[in-house]
Amino acid sequence: MTNQQIIDWKIASLANNDNSELSEELQSYLEQNSQLQEELLFIEQFWTRDVKPLVIPSDKLDANFYQMLSRAQSAQQHSPEQYDAQQEIAQPLSGYSGSSKAPSHSLMDKVKSWFMPTPIAQFATLTLVFVLGFNLNQTPNNEKNSAAYSGLQEDISSLTTVLAMSMLQKDSASERLSGVAYSRQTDLSNPLLVEQLIKLLARDKSTSVRLAVINSLGELKFFGSFEQQLLTLATKEENLLVQIELCRLLLNYGSVEIKALLTEQANQQQLKPEVQEFIKAQSMASFI
Repeated sequence: MTNQQIIDWKIASLANNDNSELSEELQSYLEQNSQLQEELLFIEQFWTRDVKPLVIPSDKLDANFYQMLSRAQSAQQHSPEQYDAQQEIAQPLSGYSGSSKAPSHSLMDKVKSWFMPTPIAQFATLTLVFVLGFNLNQTPNNEKNSAAYSGLQEDISSLTTVLAMSMLQKDSASERLSGVAYSRQTDLSNPLLVEQLIKLLARDKSTSVRLAVINSLGELKFFGSFEQQLLTLATKEENLLVQIELCRLLLNYGSVEIKALLTEQANQQQLKPEVQEFIKAQSMASFI
């Protein structure tokens, strides 16, 4: 019995709520195949909607690229307000280090001299500084920092897209799962990334990867020119669980025409009985 046959047995047992166990021979084969065990566990968790977080990226990633992404993500965590505070701290420190040959206490003495007057003069000085600083500097700084922050977000999105497309081409199923996870961190606005996800959905041998791709495509909520490809995959799919999830995707986010075509094929009994029942149940639920 091949891996795919064992996977089909697992899906059928979940669909029919069958608690029967594998024979000793098959159980022994399964125990020696850790990757197949992970796949069966993922299918069971997906079926019960208890999916664990996807696998973290592999350490084999290109070091320079990974470090660049890490630095960008770290910088994104600092808000524009934090950036302003760091700049205000860095400027006096820079000036201080540049004049290190002068007496070390001279800068502090100058600062203290500004705050030595009477409380009334002190309050007036602070108020004046605050009002002038707020009115003269806040708008330009906000515009500058907002533009820089937006640019940083775009850079991170581009890096994440490139990383996702690279990971989707890996030989390891766990690395491809990581690629799918990275694709969810983008807005999926890149048609090349969407096209690569659909190609992976059509040819990948791992049920876990294919289910993860379907889940990621759900973030689109509009498929455009890719809709017909998804319908073709849904009608010709042999894996029952993948076929049901593809149908769910199209019934939730497909166009009216695609939903009608899918329902028509179910009515004409061109799909598996389990899929026909699923589509009919979804159609009835939409009218409630």
